[in-house]
Amino acid sequence: MLVLLACACTVVGAAHPRLRITPRIAMVAKAPAFGVQARDIQAERYVAQNRFRVKRGREAAFEKRWAERRSRLGLLDGFRFFCMMRRTETFDGAAFEDDVNYISTTVWENFEAYGAWKKGDAFKEAHGGGTLGGVASMLMATARNTKGKPKTAMWEGLLPVSMPAAASAGAGDGWREVFADGEAQLDGECFLAMNRFSVLPGKAAAFEERFASRESTLSSFKGFKGFVLLRRDGKEDDGFTHSTWSVWKDRTAFAEWKESASRPPGPRDYDDQPETPNPPAAGTAQPADGAPRLFARPPVPAFFEGILVLESANGV
Repeated sequence: MLVLLACACTVVGAAHPRLRITPRIAMVAKAPAFGVQARDIQAERYVAQNRFRVKRGREAAFEKRWAERRSRLGLLDGFRFFCMMRRTETFDGAAFEDDVNYISTTVWENFEAYGAWKKGDAFKEAHGGGTLGGVASMLMATARNTKGKPKTAMWEGLLPVSMPAAASAGAGDGWREVFADGEAQLDGECFLAMNRFSVLPGKAAAFEERFASRESTLSSFKGFKGFVLLRRDGKEDDGFTHSTWSVWKDRTAFAEWKESASRPPGPRDYDDQPETPNPPAAGTAQPADGAPRLFARPPVPAFFEGILVLESANGV
């Protein structure tokens, strides 16, 4: 059997303007409940994503290329979670709003841990070994499998809710052995849900405060693995300033949470993600309950299967 290893998010051209996260004066929400009143929520994670537009028919080859990349990711200080997110259908059958069908996602405890990875040998190892031949091979594979270069999305992670990782998560060894033949797509290992928000200028603090003040019951649901509220770090290129991001054992576990009678009462028009506050009325960006307007447009849900999952012992 080939030894095939999951690796970190390939952040192409993602030189970051900061050396560290600017401290924020805030009351920090501790898992598993939000229940916090805060004017400015402090980041407790740093999340790096790369968005890929994989060509039709090249999905299995793309996954094989990622499976074969060597990585010591799970051994690095501050690492929490990695997976490649593969787009899957929505619950209502709605068409996708873009052609991004794969997103690599790496969760770190803080920006410093992410920065140390970017500067270290592990980053070079995962990107062609740092050799001209290796880099050239990586670029040729990208050209064969994807439409254009991947685009990065960097996020500060707020209000994390984490469950301990399964014993088979594999991060203790720094990698996993996953067989990929390039002909069949890999089996999904988890289910991920996002709801992406376009928060109006000047309304970010109000949005985050309303979100933080809600009580979270996520950890009580079977199959729940982790949650982070994402705040865009840097200028967004898709109009989304915030996003929920949650990890579940499978689609069934998420669907059971979604339909649970124990969820907080209120409008459900766009409330497709964990603890989404103030959902707008259907087809609008205006809150159905008459609360102050926070969104420039309705939130956009997206759902994914996770492959090549690698977790720290502490989970997300």
